[in-house]
Amino acid sequence: MTASDSTLLPGLPGDNPLGFLAALGVQVALTEQGNDYRLHWTDDPIPYPVLTPARSLDAIADAVIDAATARLHDPVLDESFDPTLKLKLKPNALRECLLRGRTSNAPGGLSACLLAENSLDRNGKAKPSDLYFTAGQQKFVAIARTLLGEVNHDEIVADLTTPWRYRSNRESLMWDAVDDRSHALSHSDPTGSLNPKRTNPGAEALAVLGLIRYPCFASPQRTLTQGCSGTWKRGRFVWPLWSNPATPYAVRSLLAQVEAPTPTEGTARRVQWYQSWGVSRVMQSQIRRSDQGGYGTFGPSRVVWQRD
Repeated sequence: MTASDSTLLPGLPGDNPLGFLAALGVQVALTEQGNDYRLHWTDDPIPYPVLTPARSLDAIADAVIDAATARLHDPVLDESFDPTLKLKLKPNALRECLLRGRTSNAPGGLSACLLAENSLDRNGKAKPSDLYFTAGQQKFVAIARTLLGEVNHDEIVADLTTPWRYRSNRESLMWDAVDDRSHALSHSDPTGSLNPKRTNPGAEALAVLGLIRYPCFASPQRTLTQGCSGTWKRGRFVWPLWSNPATPYAVRSLLAQVEAPTPTEGTARRVQWYQSWGVSRVMQSQIRRSDQGGYGTFGPSRVVWQRD
């Protein structure tokens, strides 16, 4: 395979959860147009996604805008289900939302990646995915609709190809590792009014599309999310990077099977699987939620397994 056969996306760092989800979003957008594009990652210190066969950046951006527009009709982003716009659905509304996602002509994949039937919090309302980081005055549905509805061609191309510039005032779903602005030992408060949060709307919109690759499931204790483990307050998100071009179906399989190796009897076998699947690294970020408000962020990523 030569460079002319593929398209490198050097704006999406695979060691950042936001960059990884955004790369998945690119493949999702192209797949929804009926294209079977394969995805893999460079083996550089900072890994970047590669699409095969090659596709122009303009064509990718057009596909992303089409997919983002279609996703606005996903039942889980229907403002009528929950007036608070925070996905705090009551059981009947939750069931109806998921049912519409499975049976309607509108895209419904996002519904099953944010909510699970009969998975409720202590107040009897929907308990969302581990990747639901908004809290307090933040409204997930409103933010997601803004990201998908307002992203433009230039923002997408810029975030696919250049280092992120953090120039937008648009709100974020908090999946960027730099959103973790802990500052106990810092000289100044990075969350203060003199340092307002800036975002990269192209990457943020792509990541909403990429979330479709992470379904969640009901359990007696809480909602379980693929790729996530630990507790709601202190969790972990694990994701693979792979060197062999993978179809959308292969990517789904990789995401469902990869976890951080642990010192157990099955570790050697899991490592053999990773090597045979073309996995080059397994990354992990801590999921942290503030004690006050419950806002979620990703901690810095680290490599928990790497191919020799």
